[in-house]
Amino acid sequence: MSPEDKAEAQDEGPPQPPPGSVADLFKEALPKLKFDAIQGVKDVLLLINRDDAHTILETAKNDDKLGFDFLSNLSGVDFEDEGMEVVYHLYSYRLHHSVTIRAHLASDDLHIQTASDIWRTADWHEREARDMFGIDFEGHPNLVPILLPEDMLDHFPLRKDNPLAPLEEWQGEILGSNIGSAGYIPPGSGFKAKASEEDE
Repeated sequence: MSPEDKAEAQDEGPPQPPPGSVADLFKEALPKLKFDAIQGVKDVLLLINRDDAHTILETAKNDDKLGFDFLSNLSGVDFEDEGMEVVYHLYSYRLHHSVTIRAHLASDDLHIQTASDIWRTADWHEREARDMFGIDFEGHPNLVPILLPEDMLDHFPLRKDNPLAPLEEWQGEILGSNIGSAGYIPPGSGFKAKASEEDE
């Protein structure tokens, strides 16, 4: 694609899903709700309002024409000052189609209703997103840390503002002289990797 073609495609906005896609099935099932649909590389992407998320997800699973019986992944995405998103990847084993649903959260209001009452696997996914991004999933039956210590409730490792230097210092204090054999050593950490026996 030439630079001119790329510029023209950007002016036209994101690509729209083709007629008869999963996006049309959602519009048919939820005629009163507003959401944007775009065609991603693999899936249709639905950009939804946070307050509509539970209704849309519940419909995605229970509507006969949608039938999304599998939540394959749920994750957070940090857009820094622009807020965060909770991203749901859904698949239907019966109908063999998929969709990605993205709900935007303001950076100063990181909460959304749980989906653990729709798909059981959301339980662990949401606990991980809480640990890594600090997103609160309202109504979750057991939103306790799954990856971090239970007293580490103010540190979110996958946020883009997470400082790495203190973590490297902490790792150095714990590992001491063994840090050189701990794997990848980030540049600027002040530590040097030890030569392996094969290199010696």
